[in-house]
Amino acid sequence: MEATGVSLGKAALGGALGYATSKAAEEIALQLGVERDVNFIKDELQMMQSFLMTADEEQSQNKVLTTWVKQIGVLAYKVEDSLMDFGLHSEKKPFLGCIPRNPGDRRRIAKEVKQLRAEVEDVSNRNLRYRLIKESSCSNPTAAEEQASIASAAMFGITEARFSTFVHEKSSVVDLHQLINSNDVNLRVIAMWGTCGDVGKTSVIQEIYDDPKVLKRFGFHAWIRLMHPFNPQEFLRSLLRQFYENSHDEVGKPSFNPQDFLQSLERQFYENSYDYVGKPGKETSVGAVLAKMEKMDQSDLVHVFNALLCSNSYLVIINDLSTIEEWHCIKKYFPDNKKLSRIVVSTQQAEIASLCTEKPYQVSEFKQLSCDQTIYLFHKKNSVGQVNMGSVSVAMVGNNDEAKAATVEEKLKVKRASCSAEPISYRSKVTNGETNTALPSDEIQEEDQEPYIAGEDKICNSTARKKFDRSRTLALADELLCGRETEKFFLIKLVGQPDNKCCTVISVWGMGGLGKTSLVRSIYRSQELGGWKRAWATALRPFKPEVLLKDLALQLQNTVQEDPAGATTGAQKKSISVMNLQELKEELARVLKMKRCLVVLDDILSTSEWELVKSCLYNAGRIIVTTRENSIAKHCSVEDKNRYHLGGLKEDAALDLLKKKVFKDNSEETDLVPAMMEQARLILQKCDGLPLAISTIGGFLAIKPKTAIEWKKLSDGINTELEINSELRTIKTILMRSYDGLPYHLKSAFLYLSIFQEDQRIRWGRLVRRWTAEGYSRNMHGVTAIELCRRYFDELLDRSMILPGEGTDQYSQKINSCQLHDMIREICISKAREENLVLTLEEGCCLSDTQGAIRHLVIGSNWKRDKDVLESKLDLSHVRSLTVFGEWRSFFISDNMRFLRVLDLEDTLELKDHHLYDIGQLHHLKYLSLRGCQNILYLPNSLGNLRYLEMLDVRGTRIYELPTTITNLRKLQHLRADGYWDRKHGVKREDDIVDKHENYSNRISTYQTCSVLLSRGHLFLRPQVLDAGLNRYDIFNLYRFQEMKLDGVIPPKGIGKLKALHALGVVDVSVRNGNATIKEFGELTQLRKLKVGGLSYRNINEFWSAIAGHSQLQSLSVKRVSWLEEKNVLDGCLGDGLLPPSSIKSLTLLGKLVNVTKWIRTLQNLSKLVLRHSRLEQDDAIQALGLLPNLAVLRLMPLSFDGTQLHFQSSSFPSLMVLELHLLSNLRSALFEKDAIPKLQLLQVGGCCQLHAFCGLPALTSLKEIQLGSCGLNKTLKKSVKSQVAEHMKHVRVNIVD
Repeated sequence: MEATGVSLGKAALGGALGYATSKAAEEIALQLGVERDVNFIKDELQMMQSFLMTADEEQSQNKVLTTWVKQIGVLAYKVEDSLMDFGLHSEKKPFLGCIPRNPGDRRRIAKEVKQLRAEVEDVSNRNLRYRLIKESSCSNPTAAEEQASIASAAMFGITEARFSTFVHEKSSVVDLHQLINSNDVNLRVIAMWGTCGDVGKTSVIQEIYDDPKVLKRFGFHAWIRLMHPFNPQEFLRSLLRQFYENSHDEVGKPSFNPQDFLQSLERQFYENSYDYVGKPGKETSVGAVLAKMEKMDQSDLVHVFNALLCSNSYLVIINDLSTIEEWHCIKKYFPDNKKLSRIVVSTQQAEIASLCTEKPYQVSEFKQLSCDQTIYLFHKKNSVGQVNMGSVSVAMVGNNDEAKAATVEEKLKVKRASCSAEPISYRSKVTNGETNTALPSDEIQEEDQEPYIAGEDKICNSTARKKFDRSRTLALADELLCGRETEKFFLIKLVGQPDNKCCTVISVWGMGGLGKTSLVRSIYRSQELGGWKRAWATALRPFKPEVLLKDLALQLQNTVQEDPAGATTGAQKKSISVMNLQELKEELARVLKMKRCLVVLDDILSTSEWELVKSCLYNAGRIIVTTRENSIAKHCSVEDKNRYHLGGLKEDAALDLLKKKVFKDNSEETDLVPAMMEQARLILQKCDGLPLAISTIGGFLAIKPKTAIEWKKLSDGINTELEINSELRTIKTILMRSYDGLPYHLKSAFLYLSIFQEDQRIRWGRLVRRWTAEGYSRNMHGVTAIELCRRYFDELLDRSMILPGEGTDQYSQKINSCQLHDMIREICISKAREENLVLTLEEGCCLSDTQGAIRHLVIGSNWKRDKDVLESKLDLSHVRSLTVFGEWRSFFISDNMRFLRVLDLEDTLELKDHHLYDIGQLHHLKYLSLRGCQNILYLPNSLGNLRYLEMLDVRGTRIYELPTTITNLRKLQHLRADGYWDRKHGVKREDDIVDKHENYSNRISTYQTCSVLLSRGHLFLRPQVLDAGLNRYDIFNLYRFQEMKLDGVIPPKGIGKLKALHALGVVDVSVRNGNATIKEFGELTQLRKLKVGGLSYRNINEFWSAIAGHSQLQSLSVKRVSWLEEKNVLDGCLGDGLLPPSSIKSLTLLGKLVNVTKWIRTLQNLSKLVLRHSRLEQDDAIQALGLLPNLAVLRLMPLSFDGTQLHFQSSSFPSLMVLELHLLSNLRSALFEKDAIPKLQLLQVGGCCQLHAFCGLPALTSLKEIQLGSCGLNKTLKKSVKSQVAEHMKHVRVNIVD
């Protein structure tokens, strides 16, 4: 896990170096005579970047290093800003061609470069003074480890233990002495864990271990410190050695003589047909006994060890248990002989402690060493029935043991029978002692031993060393698996699909905390799967394939009933624990071939992890993979049907889960009063369907008073509680794992999202263009910066860091907007605030901890607009972006913001023309959005000073004409505007000043010239009479404003100079400069997207000629000036001699078409086609469209087709997924032949009043949904469609839409 500061430092250095190494920087340095200093700065930054790129995880957590990296980040920002600022001065042309303008600038810049070099040198030398690079790898406790300890406390019931002690519940205080000396005859495991590792644990165990009264109760006792790696043979040998050395009777003599001990060994060896180790009558000294033990192999040790413990009580202390894999191996050696035996386990991991003891367990505070050092005991809950561990005590004994035991003394055989168990088949049962508990042997037995703790999920039989930050989305017990019935049914059906004689991989993916592991576990344990043999393994970090494969091999070896002909004896079979990787692969291949096996791989984090193990599991019948990333799911499961995206809980299921957690057993009888229900809804809105959050918050509320006031406290302060409350902090800890796994460039891009408001739908175009303007990506290796940012966007979606918003592009399946989950957003905000990256001014915000320069400033809609805060309390000298929500104030922009790159005023209220008058002073501005600012009428001429501007968005404004100075913006890539009719259909967010002006003039005018002039003069002198936010500049613009019903904006002459343009439109060419503008289109060869309106028969030929050579054009929209004029044909000139660009993927045409069959076939890349007023009459035009191989979306809009029948022939439209028929007034029927439109998924029909039938609808085999308009459709059609669907297409949804 890389520290956020290090990630941001890398990103900042990348931005600074990107500019410092550019051609522009070299030219600037050369012109200003500072190339040596600039080169030094560049070289030093490159060295810093090289170190940060190679810094490992441990180094990135070093606090001294992190401080240094923050200083590097600040320095990198300053370097980049300064170099770009120097560039502005270098662009000033000499006066009269030879006299430099303002020579003082050169001296000032040279001085600043020297200062900048000195700062870089000082930061670099700081590394030498503190030896950061050399000593940064020293290991120190990190904040992450402390966080994991806190989270462990909340997860495993330790918080409850502390609470119980605090309120003096004596039942929760249990002494280790009492647990060991209790009269419970069953074997009991007591686990010990401390908040500060092993501190204090050894002494408290030693005190009890040396107590003669305690030892008197046990026939054998031993104390073992585990070796790493774990060696089973040495473990057993050490235990036997201590059993022999430590066994004494009451008077201090050995409780058995050496002769009897050796004879017992002989009997055991004879029983299993092994060679004698010694003969009766031989030397029986202590040395001889120990020597015999040293000669035993593992099989001998297992049998002797098992025989001794079956007839004696024992006390065993196991110290330094670190992995669950070790415990799975160890516990098989200890039978439950019903003789008061005890095992005490000491571990440094709370999770391991919770897995060792019997279930359900409870946690008790044992001893508090200091204010922050406490020892806890995990032990069997007294009120719950007995759970036996002994059923696997002799799992390593061969199948022929029973026959060989016939020659042994009857008494010994009876004793062994009471504590031994042979491998059993799937249908057999395991009988433990006096109980008869049926347990299918193909289920891992540990899966049935679960803690009964609210808020903790059931523990799977996973492999070793799963640290807490695996995030353990196991916050849900199966009984709390609410609202997942549909998902469970679907996945069980998927697992049980007919065999195709090869391995099927099913991937379940989704964000952390959704309960993927819980859902898959419920399927894994389901009896509906019949006789599948099963094994479960969780990927550990760091990932080691041999560890995972060993765990799977151990489980499968114990659960598969082998063919007797191929069975191997214990002597012949090599222990799995000592197998190498190749031997493990062979063993797994052997076991997987014998029976149908279901294998679960939980928490796969990368495709490389899957690649390392997939070849070993080829013979498995089914594999289920859980992961957080869609890209990994796609890699594991090639077929779409085998990938399942798990979403959040629905509203009702979320409420049910919350009630179950709060009210426990009484949840069904509990009806919330309206006040509590309101607060519950607010809390659930924050949780947004995330089971982990709902479960954890519900558990927290369970110990609080059940009142609306108490719930309101949590609802109002939930963001703060997530930070400071140790129980709720678990949510953040688990979700943080997804953030920690992001590469550094994605961390920066993700934290940038904290700029946007809660629950705001963020358009991908707005986001990626802002990312580009901020320098998060650059053109590289043939990939544009926008394309690279699109990849960032998609990767964050795949990693479930952002959620899909509305507006999925159905033809390309790309998601065009996103939202942040509220809990993820809190992480985003807190991390951005920690690094001083984003400051949001909003109600209740705290400015006391704001230090240093702010990079991104956000003004929230509920902030009180305090001028003093912006002018005196904040350092805005290096602010990179300003985003405003709500009302605008003139003091938001100041002279200090000279490095501003992004000014996003989308949907800002009260913004007027005069507020933008001096915008040309923001020389570094790259992104300017005025979208939705409805009272902006004109752009100022000073706009031409923004020579770095790349994005200008004026959609939703009243702007109809662009200033001439816009042609100076040679780096402009995106110029977005719209027309009159688009604005008319938009949502009005504030009063329209144009309408107010017209109403005012009409109200006071007496239709006499003098009165009109007087009224205008009055407004010019007192503009506040019309609106409080206006000044004289605005009134002047109102006087000259003329509403024009155009399809777009009027561009000035010289638009062809903007050769960097990628997207242009909508521009209208029906008025002045129209023909000149069309000719200049030919110079814009970098265009990817073009929208043009106002075309007519007079200029349509010139238009097609101008764009014919645009090989990069992908999206084109063309509108004619009047669709009523017959002469205004859009494609009259298109044919063999003149064709549209073949690169077009999306085409929208509004106007009459007459030559479709002559040119449409050349658009082989076309995937989306929208036609309006096309007046297609001939059926051959539709057939020509049907031959397009990649057409995925076809929308036939009003008057696009004048025929009476649409005929879709067999094999036509091979890729079409969406078909829309809207307002086709002459259409009477549509015929679908067999195999026509084989991939159609959505059929939309509306306003076709004469359409009465679809013929051949069942031929659309891939159809998923039919949408019928609520108005303008024949009732007969609706009835016919519903009838065909009910009879032949039951999988298709029929929806009536407005």
